[in-house]
Amino acid sequence: MTVLQSAAQQHCKAAFLYPNDQNKEEKSMNLKSLIEKRGQLTAQMNAILGKAKEENRAVSDEEAAQFEALDKEIADTDRSIELEKRAQKVNDTGCDLDGGSNSDTDDGEEKRAAKDIVSDFIRGNELRAGEMTTSTTGNIIPSEFSQDIIHKFTELSGIVNRVSVVNSAGTYKQIVADNDNKISAGWTGEIEEITSSAAKFKTIEIKHHKLTALAKLSLEVINQNAFDIATEVENQTLRDMAVKAETAIIKGTGTDQPKGLVKSGTAFTLASAAAITADEIVKIFHSLKSFYQQDAAWIMSNDTLCAVRLLKDGDSHYIFHQNDLTSGYVGTILGKPVLVSEAMDNMGSEAHPILFGDFARAYKVNLNPDMSMQILNEKYAEYGMKGILTIMWLDGQPVNEDAYVVASCPKVGG
Repeated sequence: MTVLQSAAQQHCKAAFLYPNDQNKEEKSMNLKSLIEKRGQLTAQMNAILGKAKEENRAVSDEEAAQFEALDKEIADTDRSIELEKRAQKVNDTGCDLDGGSNSDTDDGEEKRAAKDIVSDFIRGNELRAGEMTTSTTGNIIPSEFSQDIIHKFTELSGIVNRVSVVNSAGTYKQIVADNDNKISAGWTGEIEEITSSAAKFKTIEIKHHKLTALAKLSLEVINQNAFDIATEVENQTLRDMAVKAETAIIKGTGTDQPKGLVKSGTAFTLASAAAITADEIVKIFHSLKSFYQQDAAWIMSNDTLCAVRLLKDGDSHYIFHQNDLTSGYVGTILGKPVLVSEAMDNMGSEAHPILFGDFARAYKVNLNPDMSMQILNEKYAEYGMKGILTIMWLDGQPVNEDAYVVASCPKVGG
């Protein structure tokens, strides 16, 4: 018996001693309290800003310090909420005493049932009452199935997986410091007056834009009852949606789509539009404030990475270090992971070939946990096909330009 199997047995024995329903209830209560705590913290932040605005003055140093502390506590609470959700997912997954997964557990049955509902909906079979609800945007996919899609969606894109993601059904409001009026701290003597800084804050509203993907399947395939049609639609749509979302997060216009990282950030201009040097890589690294370097990562295209991999330091050592494929990234540059995205520019006139920073602090995505589906019967009927339109709602914006660097090429000619 392996150590992993032994651990699985202990987990399952614990699940036997402590009924799953009780665990679910405890986890649900804990998650609820965390969400309530976050709401209270946000209200306190708004109260600080509201008081200063009502009194027509700048935020005092003491209030600014309180605001920063609340902001940090909200970030910690967000991490706790995410971990609690992940823990719930793990605890809801059954297992047998041999350390394997039990296919007869509630979670597995729910997931299969959700896929069956979606498959029957696509085929046009009659559904039971309440199995799928409708709204002005279409037919709402069962939550078990949509959660599975969203999980795979975030895992497919290294970029989406790297930024901060909140799951809100409505507008998400992020309070950030105004970059033109930042908080300033200083030493004050024992009998000296404490002067307030001119720090100001603003609210960024992150709403939702509609991301759609169309899968077309022949009626012959759809009518094969043994065919897992829900999974086929999921596979056809997920990758393309992930690519589109990743592209928007990197260079979206902000109009009917997320606003991209390249639209903000700390600017660094390369000497040439044709090539990059090892010294410039070092300079990009140190253009990022040290506070954000610990959790920083590089983002570049495959072509740019190819050029960077050929660069050597003063001791003739390559600056890129290959990683094993299980790490989630291809390697490291100056000790920081490298993410490859074809949404990134290659080297060229006025291009943005490299991003470097702590993207969890730099960028916020608001992803609606609900998804919908529409069946297009008539549009493709003459081809003997059905169209399955999957709809996801999300938005994203840079929320901290100090947290990352955008390396840009100079303009060539003109």
